[in-house]
Amino acid sequence: MGKATNETIKTRVAALKGLILSGSSNSTCVEHAAQQWGLSRRQSYRLLKRAWAEVREDVHATGVDRQEMLCWTIHQLMAAAGEGVKNKQPSVTVGACRELDALLGLGVNSSQRGRFGWRR
Repeated sequence: MGKATNETIKTRVAALKGLILSGSSNSTCVEHAAQQWGLSRRQSYRLLKRAWAEVREDVHATGVDRQEMLCWTIHQLMAAAGEGVKNKQPSVTVGACRELDALLGLGVNSSQRGRFGWRR
């Protein structure tokens, strides 16, 4: 297979960027690139790195404030918790609540413990 053109690379990066923004994990994106375009893991990660760089540039270009991002994150986590209750998926609700606790320090022990529990 020959070397990809710049247009092909841009199209692939845009597709990976769309997957990232839709909430797909890095592993899912790499798997998608390997299946769709026949790329190796290494090549897939290179394109994924470019896609993440574009996402980062988009955030910096819009001038999103840290406080605005925090508000958006809280909103998304609360919506996820609500969807978990609505769809009878307690693990989704618990996960969203744990993330909110870690983000905001809502729990009784949240200031004394690390991200994934506490040690004695």
